[in-house]
Amino acid sequence: MIGMTEMIRVVPAVIGAAGMILFLMPAVAAGIVNIGNVTGFFVSAAFLFWGVFHRRIQDFLRAAWSRGGFPGRAALVFAAAAAACIAVTALVLTFMMIAYARRRPAADADVIVLGCEVKGDRPSRMLKRRMDAAIEWLEEHPDVKCVLSGGKGETELISEAECMYRYMTARGIDPERLLKEERSVSTRENLLFSMELLEQEGRTPSEIAIVTNEFHEARACLIAKKLGLGAGSVPASSTPWLLPTFYVRELYGLLYQFFF
Repeated sequence: MIGMTEMIRVVPAVIGAAGMILFLMPAVAAGIVNIGNVTGFFVSAAFLFWGVFHRRIQDFLRAAWSRGGFPGRAALVFAAAAAACIAVTALVLTFMMIAYARRRPAADADVIVLGCEVKGDRPSRMLKRRMDAAIEWLEEHPDVKCVLSGGKGETELISEAECMYRYMTARGIDPERLLKEERSVSTRENLLFSMELLEQEGRTPSEIAIVTNEFHEARACLIAKKLGLGAGSVPASSTPWLLPTFYVRELYGLLYQFFF
């Protein structure tokens, strides 16, 4: 049976090794490199480092504590407190993201589908899942309109809105229900410009239904709230092994929204 000392070494090492693989996969398999998997990789590497060298690290910390005096000990306490605060903040924001993804909009809520990468003139896997979620919502609520929101990136042959329009009309959605917003390059602009289109159509829903991937719903709804819009979520699913990378990235995005 593994003793407590061995568990302190083995568990972090296993978590660290698994985490490094998990955060490397998006880069290797899909070419996705962002602040999420970079952060996750280095945090996982720190766990692995602790597991491999935990005795040396413990000896170093004990020595530093015993000879550090007030300034040295205060620095160690501050570092431990800062690490605890970061961990708690990350957990709170993660639960917040999960909670927002479960907030269903009102039945009369018009839909805004947030754009995502288009590969040439074809939707990325993530964008396709957003559109599938939007189609399901529109089929269940035949009286609502839908704004397809997203401009054209440098590597894209058509706008994200045009790509969504082609995909959704090909799957039976009435073109009269779809509005194309092709100027936006950020989530804030997605929502702002989409509401302008809805107002031009004489639509004033009590709230809007934001369609994006589940990890992005919290930040999108928070931005909507800052714009004075009521919003509910129609979350699209994501490829499971990409979720850690994007959830970590969204932690930074939520902190930015809160403070800036």
